[in-house]
Amino acid sequence: MTFSPYVLGTGIAGWNFLDRTRTQQQQIFEKSPILDRAVQDFTNKIDSIQTADQLLDDYNVLQVALGAFGLEEDIANRAFIKQVLESDLSDPRSFANRLNDNRYLGLAQTFGFGSEDGPQLPSASAEKPYVNVASPEDLLSNKTLLNQALDDFGLQRYAGNEFFLQKVLESDLSDDNSFVNRLSDTRLADFASQFKFNAPPEYTSSMDAMLGEFTAMNDGAGPANADELLGNETLLNAVIETFDLEYTNPIFLKRMLEADPFDENSAVRQQEDPRVLAMSRAFGFGMPDINSFSSPDELFARPELLEEVLDQFNNSNPGEDFLRQVLESDLSDPNSFVNQPGNLAFFDLAEAYQTEWTPPPSKVKVLADEVGTKLSGYENPRQFVFDFDAFEAGLDVFNMNERQLDFSFMLKVFESDLSSETSYANLYRDPNVQAMANAFAFNPGGNDRTYPPGFAEEIADLYTDRNFEIAIGESDPNMRLALALERELQSIADAGGSEDAHWYGIIGSPPLKTVFESALGLPSSFGQLDVDRQVNEMKDRAFASFGTTHPADLLKPDKLEEFRNRFLLLSELNSDTASAGFSDPIFALF
Repeated sequence: MTFSPYVLGTGIAGWNFLDRTRTQQQQIFEKSPILDRAVQDFTNKIDSIQTADQLLDDYNVLQVALGAFGLEEDIANRAFIKQVLESDLSDPRSFANRLNDNRYLGLAQTFGFGSEDGPQLPSASAEKPYVNVASPEDLLSNKTLLNQALDDFGLQRYAGNEFFLQKVLESDLSDDNSFVNRLSDTRLADFASQFKFNAPPEYTSSMDAMLGEFTAMNDGAGPANADELLGNETLLNAVIETFDLEYTNPIFLKRMLEADPFDENSAVRQQEDPRVLAMSRAFGFGMPDINSFSSPDELFARPELLEEVLDQFNNSNPGEDFLRQVLESDLSDPNSFVNQPGNLAFFDLAEAYQTEWTPPPSKVKVLADEVGTKLSGYENPRQFVFDFDAFEAGLDVFNMNERQLDFSFMLKVFESDLSSETSYANLYRDPNVQAMANAFAFNPGGNDRTYPPGFAEEIADLYTDRNFEIAIGESDPNMRLALALERELQSIADAGGSEDAHWYGIIGSPPLKTVFESALGLPSSFGQLDVDRQVNEMKDRAFASFGTTHPADLLKPDKLEEFRNRFLLLSELNSDTASAGFSDPIFALF
């Protein structure tokens, strides 16, 4: 016979009974055959779950995984949960990060299919309370979190000096002469180091690093010459890794970067490795000055340069005789060859050739402009390949084009396990294709997921806790909410962000929204108000009742007990009032 948890009494009296007997009741409840089998099945199988699809394919394991986060009702919504699980958590615009319900983010963070960090204990976010504090402003606006951080280092006396703390937090910790490193109190440097607001960016691939460092130079224009590139060590290393260069001597690289990639007799054209030529063309430092050409013959003598020039103006190659007439046309004569209606598409080309030729942006610059901040947002290679302009620009960087390689081929390349010597990408004969696959690294492979010690146990505990709450809720829904209150509120606090962000999180969490509306004496119609007005009203009432406007303050033991008791008392009172047919006239104001 299955044990059913129970509560004697309602409201505060019922809570006191449940609080006294919970441990004993839950121990008995966890021994129920159905619950015990589910937990054992999850524990036995979880280490074999290496992908989101494998998790979704195993109903029993998925049931425990979702149940641990109170998401068991989504078990049939495979496509939605797959998007959650595979979200790139480093991208604030990714699917999981954009959902209002933070339980989905917790699920994604815990299983880590879209994170370089892999799976983590559900409790890990509580151990890193500042993980989502993105800027000094975020921290300074969150007084509770700021005070906690200062307390950790014995720096509470600085709490009121926001200008000083801003300079501390914005200091470059790697610079011995930065503001914080010149202060006598070394604890301030330790304090700043846990946030690392001024730390260098973390890149997800060599291509990400190359584009990031490129756009950080000269207001996004990139290095102006080979010397500037070679002088930026991070960019140089990213270039070497992106093009998978074997010979990396700076003197050699300078010669290659400055050589004319369209001159068959230049140093770079003598290299057997095609990746060196791809690098040279990608940056274009050795691009010949077409303004110095004295006749079209000099352009025609370099077929590859001619094709590059025609591409710059989106022209096809109609043949040398046609182009000669275009380039030698009198632009001011309406009867000249280029001014004929059928030839006007070549007018810009003729004008640039005869007046002043403006070199096109480098191929790296074009790719950086096309990709922008999207690179880390591509959750799979298909998104990149079918972002046509970005994909074409990517091929161009590696001296390839879509006419040589079709989409299906490149998808197979990008999806290959780069850690396997026998993968499709690594067996392909073209070094530029291999370099491109490794540079974007959509599937680096070689990283079997290892679940941290205690992972299965923590998930199982969460699952049984929530099932116990569900069972209690069948007899008293308010008790279920009271049981979950501390955990749900802690998850909001762990997410970090500003005070208002905490309130938005509460509004986005159905159980917390219910508890807060009851504890603050708000009517059921309250949710129809504008969200900003809801936040302001909740803050006003929280301050009037509990002396604080920050939800995280309610996690203090005395405040939490006071808040929970108020919720239970008002919930019971409202229930009794409603059953008696009374209504509060103040509700009519909303």
